[in-house]
Parts: sequence; C-alpha cells; structure tokens
Amino acid sequence: MAWLKRDGAAIEAIAVAAQIEDFDLLTEDLEAEYEGAWAGFGFDSSLDAIRKASPDETEVVVVCVSREDEDILDQPISVVKAAKEQGIKVLLIVDEISPKSMHTLMREGADDFTPYPLPEGVFGDTMRELRGKVSNDTAGPRDKRAPGVLLPVYSVGGGVGGTTFAVNLAWEMAVHLRKTEKKVAIIDLNLQYGSVASYLDLARRDAVFELYSNPASLEKESMMQAMQHYKKRLSVMSAPPDALPLDFLAAEDVEKLLVTAKEAFDFTIVDLPPQLANWSSNVLTMAETYFAVLELDMRCADNMLRFLRALKSEDLPFEKLQYALNRAPAFGDLSGKRARMERMAEPLGIDFSMLLPDGGKAVGGAGDHGIPLAEAAANNALRKEMKKIAGSLIKIMETQATATL
Repeated sequence: MAWLKRDGAAIEAIAVAAQIEDFDLLTEDLEAEYEGAWAGFGFDSSLDAIRKASPDETEVVVVCVSREDEDILDQPISVVKAAKEQGIKVLLIVDEISPKSMHTLMREGADDFTPYPLPEGVFGDTMRELRGKVSNDTAGPRDKRAPGVLLPVYSVGGGVGGTTFAVNLAWEMAVHLRKTEKKVAIIDLNLQYGSVASYLDLARRDAVFELYSNPASLEKESMMQAMQHYKKRLSVMSAPPDALPLDFLAAEDVEKLLVTAKEAFDFTIVDLPPQLANWSSNVLTMAETYFAVLELDMRCADNMLRFLRALKSEDLPFEKLQYALNRAPAFGDLSGKRARMERMAEPLGIDFSMLLPDGGKAVGGAGDHGIPLAEAAANNALRKEMKKIAGSLIKIMETQATATL
C-alpha cells in the first residue's frame, strides 16, 4: 500500500521495498532530499506507479533489497526493469545481500548502489552523482559562465495579473531546473506597492532599503544578503518595507543591480510597476525578452497604445515585447471574446503570444496563502500553462546559449 508524503504534487522519487518501514533511515534521507515529494511502495504495488511515472518529474526509483528478499529476487528485478523502461534512474539500497544477487540486479540496469544503513550524507552525494553534476573540485568558477537571462514582467494596468505571472513563472522555472546547478531569482522593482513577498509569504526586509539607499555598495555579496529564499529553490528580492518613489533609484543604480543579478543567477524574473520610471528603458534594453501582461478591456488597450508610443518615440527595442493576455478566452469560446481579442490586437499591431486561461478562485487563494499556484492547485489550467511557458523559455534560452558557444 502506497503512502504519499504530499498530495497533488509531482512525485520526484519512488522508494520500493518489501517493507519500507524496515528502511527507516532511508526514509529520513528521502524526506531531507525531496521535502515530501516522494512515495513508498511494496514490490508488487510499485509497478503500476512506475509505469505511470514520467522521467520529467520522477528522477529515481530507489529499490531496497535485504537478505530476506533474495528468495523473491524476481520481484525487485521486475521493479528495476519497469523503471528502466520508463527512462528513470535506479538506485539500489542493499542490506547484506550476496554478490551474486548484487550482480544480477546491476546487470538488469540499476545505475548505482549503496549499502544500508547509509552513512550520513551519502544518499545526497549519490543522487548528485546520478544527476551528472560536476563536483566543486572539478567545476570552474561560476563567474566564468555566460551572463544569466533577464526576464522582466510589465503589468499594462493595475490588477491585470502581472505579479501572479511573474511569481509563478519564477517558481515553475526553479522547479524545472531543480535537478541542475542553475539558479533562478525574482526581483520586485515595484518600489511602492510590490507584492511578490506577500505572494510567497515572505517578509519585506530592511536590508533591501539599506541596499537601495547606498547603491555604491551594491555588489554580489550585498545583493545576496538582501535576498531571501523560498523553499531553498528560488531567491527573492522583495520590495522595500516602506513605499518609495520610483525615482528613488537612479537609472545607473537599476542597471548595476540587474547586471549583478545576471552574474549571480541563470534566470532573473523582474516584476515591474505599472508606472514608467526613469529606469524603465534600461530594463527593456537589458532584457532578453519582455513580457507585457494585459486583460481584454479598453483600459489595457489604451495603456498599451501609450506604452508602445513611448517606446517608439525613444527608439527603444519594442520588438522584444511578448504579449500575454490574462483570463483569455478558451479555444471553443462562444461568448464573442475571441473576436474581441482580435479587434483589440489589430489596431495595436500586436500578436498575443501567450493566452493565459482564467485560473478562477484558486489563483486568489494561492496568493492569500502565500504559495505558488503549483502548490495550491497543481492541476489548475493556469498553472499548467505557466509550467509549459517556463519549460519552453528554458529550452529556447539554452538552445540559444549553445548556438553561441
């Protein structure tokens, strides 16, 4: 009988044993490594779960075999074969089994093994090796890698969902890259009423105000000290505790902040205010692509028109903009919204590259509870779309980076 540690979330690891309770030290290691995103099964009951698992979500099947299991070795062998057929790595945890049984299991396709009980830290080290990570001894300094990618999110009007888009994009990218060494950050540059911290149940730190008050001290170390971390995967620079005028930061200060972020992180999402500031053009110029989030109403159409005019008058790279329509009509919509969408896009001369479905009450609920939509409602339509967008962006950026090498 399976026992899941976290309902509704992706299962990143599957542990299989005749009696999983006999490997209590392993369950502690699994909990520490996967923070609840794992499941335990018996030999027979695991096969169906493994065949339904996807290697994009489940990275390892941990097969526990003790001396008592050697009489039924065909069962753990079936588990190993099922995992390999799905393209999932297999780690053996062995407790005093014979060399012959070990050889048989490894020959069936197990990727690695470790004896039980596991010494402290061995499970985590083994998983890092299975993921193909480069050790700190052989890896070059991080500063020598290519600069990271800057992805600003601009709300065309207040309440259109720009911060929801930014927070969930950042989290989905962080989750997608969790098995790599790549780092993701989100910076809230809405100096007056930024709410990224609220959406992730984090405090607004005085250290951010102190950093902005003395931009001459802004470097990687001071920026990292001002940041917080959500679930150890996403670095977050909140808005300051008190509302500040948008011109509190000079254009060169913002540019220095973003250059530092690109040096420290592989992907940096920037949540921008609806208002334009003296540094807005710097953000657009530095960005790889720039998301403009809007809704299907006259207010957004007017604001978008003014925004595009401002960019064109200053000869700024407006071609970097990608337009995300929030609460977009479904493909089979019969209410006339798709026709309205086309009538809105044509005079503006834009194409909606992203149609974000209405996530309903779950979106507001996730924000109220300070958690990403993926954790509040994993099967929500908007969450699924954000996951696709994050995966596509990572793939595109990595392809471009490879092409330039």
